[in-house]
Amino acid sequence: MPERKTLHITVTAGPYGNESPVSVFRLVDAALDRGHHVNVLAYEDGVLLTAKAQKQHDDPIWKDNAQHHTDAGKAHSTTAEFVERLLEKGRTDPKLNWYV
Repeated sequence: MPERKTLHITVTAGPYGNESPVSVFRLVDAALDRGHHVNVLAYEDGVLLTAKAQKQHDDPIWKDNAQHHTDAGKAHSTTAEFVERLLEKGRTDPKLNWYV
């Protein structure tokens, strides 16, 4: 059986500043789905992706305009919750390690 490949990612972007963290989350998820191990190094503002002090919040812009947004008025997940779900997925095999 071939040896598993390991993907190493460094993320320096913090939560909510741009779409880079979402791209990292999608990349990690896809790599785990394909059976690859993943190591993520969160550096600089990237360490804030796992901050438990984040709060879910409603989207005030779309809250009263249901026709414009499918999740109108619903709380948005925090980046810490996304990381937590990925860590749960990568708990066994394939493995995800998240370093801060």
